[in-house]
Amino acid sequence: MSVYPRTNYVHGGPMSEKTPIQFKLMIPADLKIRVEEMASLNRRSLSQEIVAALEEQYPAPNTSEAAGIEARVLLWLARRIRKGSPKPGSLRDRQAAAYEVLAGRSIAQNSNDGDEL
Repeated sequence: MSVYPRTNYVHGGPMSEKTPIQFKLMIPADLKIRVEEMASLNRRSLSQEIVAALEEQYPAPNTSEAAGIEARVLLWLARRIRKGSPKPGSLRDRQAAAYEVLAGRSIAQNSNDGDEL
């Protein structure tokens, strides 16, 4: 996970995968209104609604869902790197993000291969 250098960290101290990060987001006004309406219906803040929608659209890869050994190994490597709390944007942070992306692709490929059989 690379983080733009001018991003603000909401909490001080070491950054973990769950640490909130503040950044500027530009969206069309009509989309913002729709998201605000959904947030109100779901009794959430605008930020919580956006996070919920993104979590639903982009679920985190889960080791138990990884059918192939390569995906499990890549996720294991990413977890080991993240355990060391690399600085955002550092080489180690980018490596962990790359491993996570490759694992996600491997999981998607394995699930698509299962559909074709």
